[in-house]
Amino acid sequence: YDGSLYQLAQTVTNRRLSTYENVLTINAAVSNIYRHTYTCTVINVLGRNSKTVLASPLPGVTISSTGAPTAGESFSLTCSVTLEDGGVLTEDLIVQWKAPVDTSMDRNIAVVNDTSTDTSTSTLQFTPVRTSHGGPYTCEATTTAGMDMATETLTVK
Repeated sequence: YDGSLYQLAQTVTNRRLSTYENVLTINAAVSNIYRHTYTCTVINVLGRNSKTVLASPLPGVTISSTGAPTAGESFSLTCSVTLEDGGVLTEDLIVQWKAPVDTSMDRNIAVVNDTSTDTSTSTLQFTPVRTSHGGPYTCEATTTAGMDMATETLTVK
């Protein structure tokens, strides 16, 4: 270990209670190499406890659209998620939209998800888009490594 691949740090959070925090940091440049499960096990006089997590690269989020939204016409917003370092999309990836309208209750908005390629996409399809659909739309992508988001504000004419 030369410090360039990973770093393990231990911090005493409460000396009186002998509470410690251990953090394993895997550098982004090699994170795809170390993408697998890690288990932390604590053993003391009270017993043993373990926690296992899947380490995966951070997601990167971008939003694109089919042009300027005009009321009464079809319109789409697409959230594209890629993982840094060419990481492979995994089952721990969660993509969700935050919108000014309840997309699950609006029959004019459909959410279409596609994870069949190296890029995961989630598309909001407005058929048709209305002026009431205007406002900020945020796409969030989360993995065990963290979260990224992008926001696009719709102004419907």
